[in-house]
Amino acid sequence: MVSINRQWWEHLAPKVMHRRAREIEALLQAWTRSGYGAMWLESARQEGGLIRVKPGQNIPVVHIVGIQDRPMFIAPQKKVEEGHRTVSDDDERMMSGRPLESGELAMRPQILVDLMDDPALLNAALMGQTSGHIIGVKHPATLFSAPAWLLLAPTAWPKKAFVLYQHIFGSGNSYPNDGYFYVGVTTRSWQARWAEHRRAMNNGSPLLFHRRLREEMDAGRVTYIHHKVMGITEDLEQLYATEEFLVAGHWDDQRRLNMIPGGKSGLKYMREHGMLLSRLVPAPDERDRIVSEWLRANPRKGLPAPWVSEKWKDDAWAVAQICGRDGRLSVEQVRAIRSLAQDHATEEIADRIGALNADQVQRVLDGKTYTRVT
Repeated sequence: MVSINRQWWEHLAPKVMHRRAREIEALLQAWTRSGYGAMWLESARQEGGLIRVKPGQNIPVVHIVGIQDRPMFIAPQKKVEEGHRTVSDDDERMMSGRPLESGELAMRPQILVDLMDDPALLNAALMGQTSGHIIGVKHPATLFSAPAWLLLAPTAWPKKAFVLYQHIFGSGNSYPNDGYFYVGVTTRSWQARWAEHRRAMNNGSPLLFHRRLREEMDAGRVTYIHHKVMGITEDLEQLYATEEFLVAGHWDDQRRLNMIPGGKSGLKYMREHGMLLSRLVPAPDERDRIVSEWLRANPRKGLPAPWVSEKWKDDAWAVAQICGRDGRLSVEQVRAIRSLAQDHATEEIADRIGALNADQVQRVLDGKTYTRVT
């Protein structure tokens, strides 16, 4: 039996989707009776569940589509393409202990719901248009996605959890994940935070996220807005660390709309540039307001170049970040692996240096990981 947790559904999903929970449950129930669906469900009910995929295989996302008030349906799954990338450390946390092969990815099972009621989108759907820009869209489709376990088998309490999310928007072939994006965190429902973003956008906010969304909407270049829940936690430290990692991992992406680093690096940046008093620690939701006020007060200065963009060019600093998270090898361990490889087998090296397993050692020797450590 597949059931959606109502508390989490109403806490995370857009209100327009709340009444369709039973319909979505019925579709999931039928879909998970297949061989692939049953495998997906087993992983989807685990908080740390991951599915290994290679190019040509299904991306483990159940994509449910609703067109106006017509019966919803599950769209065909998309395939992993060559060059598909993720920003995560999931290759180090595979429950099987077997490392990822070259080109293989570890992906979390996701549920994606897409509701559209705009006439232009409806006409395009009826004509089978699945790519390219759709002209005349006044009400972009509303998309919502989240890790499946969070909706099917949550372990936390909504009112105590912090949410890490992305807002993604665009048109044409960028649908549904490749448009402009903004990574954010909130200690409340992201829906309340999204309402604040929209008000700020309509009121002329100078933040890049608000400005770009406003410009693209005015130009008729937004056919979808995707609200993507990346994860939840009751640990604020973990929330900041994950946000920082995601923003840094996407820092060179031209579609990124975050103007400052994430997490505690963002707080440090704000203090260094006079946006925060040294002892003030704002709530995650308050950082955008502070940056916006600074930009309004300093319209000619512009935002100072974020220090993290320069830091990532510094090999020593980058190595410290790469080797500084749980489950990762230290700089000393990486150097020891290369030194011991001349006379010892990978299994022995793993035992000597305390690696997770021999495969972690082999990936270093093959030049697949830790290439910046010299």
